[in-house]
Amino acid sequence: MIEHGSFRDPAARVFYHDGRVFRGLDETAAAADRKAREVGLLDTLVAKDLFVESWPNDEITAPEGLPATAVIESRRVPTINYPSEWSFAMLRDAALATLDANLLAMEQGFILKDASAFNVVYEGTRPLIIDITSLEEFGEKGIWTAYGQFCDHFLAPLMLEAHAGIAFQRYLSGQTEGIPIVELNRLLRGRSGIHKGILSHVRLRSRMEQRAARMDTDRRRAVGRMALPRSAVIATMQRMKSLVSDLESSAPSTWATYEEATPYEQQQAVAKTAFVDESAGRVQARSTAVDVGANAGLFTKILARHFEQTLGIDFDPGAIDALYAETKRSEIENLTPLVIDITNPTPAFGWQGRERKAFTERVRPDFATWLAVVHHLSLGAGIPLESVVATILDFSPESVVEFVSPDDPMAKRISASRTSDLAPYSQQHFEEYVAAGGKVVAERQVSPTRTLYHIRRHGD
Repeated sequence: MIEHGSFRDPAARVFYHDGRVFRGLDETAAAADRKAREVGLLDTLVAKDLFVESWPNDEITAPEGLPATAVIESRRVPTINYPSEWSFAMLRDAALATLDANLLAMEQGFILKDASAFNVVYEGTRPLIIDITSLEEFGEKGIWTAYGQFCDHFLAPLMLEAHAGIAFQRYLSGQTEGIPIVELNRLLRGRSGIHKGILSHVRLRSRMEQRAARMDTDRRRAVGRMALPRSAVIATMQRMKSLVSDLESSAPSTWATYEEATPYEQQQAVAKTAFVDESAGRVQARSTAVDVGANAGLFTKILARHFEQTLGIDFDPGAIDALYAETKRSEIENLTPLVIDITNPTPAFGWQGRERKAFTERVRPDFATWLAVVHHLSLGAGIPLESVVATILDFSPESVVEFVSPDDPMAKRISASRTSDLAPYSQQHFEEYVAAGGKVVAERQVSPTRTLYHIRRHGD
């Protein structure tokens, strides 16, 4: 099967065979790949945790219509994720990984011809470049042709959040080209004298792009042929690395400290933790688990002990940033935090609506936890309880769900501002909706107003 989204690089098209990932290379791409391997550059990038592992495969033939001078196989990363699903620190680390890969490549006379954030995928807390054929020879002089793309995909969203306090995820959601630097220029008006890098990378570049738009064809070609010594390009990348490293988020977070205000007494919290641990241990399929509404990841870490891959998802970037930082410190290798709003998960987007796949197409877990989530969806967002339960059953074969009764203090607080009548919401309704599409494997009341259910979908 040909990867629809790989059309942007016709020299190295991606295809799949027996669940494995391959690239068909044309003559130019094959020559660059061969030389990068001969000088040991690809081995170095893999050893530095910057590139995913790859190797030539002479036994597989590229599908008809794809370049076929050479075929390269690469290790398949468990879950593809997108820049709009990362927190600030994750996007910053992905940017730094892209710059580090470029700097290492430049030492060997190569450069990354692309700087798309979509070339990077998180595996655990490691940002890995999966476009293993993006290397091309540079020589002693040239230009960083991917500079503009790097700014749009990485620098602009990072600066937006760092200097305007606006979380970038909504700006990147559904976008394949990042945030145009001219748009960032408008968003950051009046800030050029305050923050490092705005004048050089935002104001001046915006003016240059506007000036270039007025150039005739010959002048544009002349600009495109300009070249700088390799040392000058390296210095530019090093300055960019320093700039990116210093950026910090100034966006507010609603839920990053949610677990500090947990409504449970210690004994109840222990019971809840034990139930989740026991339920996860009963599940036979061990590939992927998702903690929906992960907050800072207390229960995500429990799932990581039971499954090959665990995703902790939450709509709040601040909570995911906290989980990302804690996971890096703990060295848990199989936990990936992602910014996902379960009421509006990432849809399919890009060319023909097929270039980038929807979250629900990329992630089909064996197990999921929905802890302190259902009452927010039904009482807060106004989603009918029946629809919430149907979504839970469709999302994974088995789940642990926490039902919070309408009498719970948090439930009362959430529903206090609603002026319309709510759809049916009670523990009895919840159990009836579960019974329509699944069954209860185990349950435990952990407080007077909160009950945990391990549910299994019919047919699984």
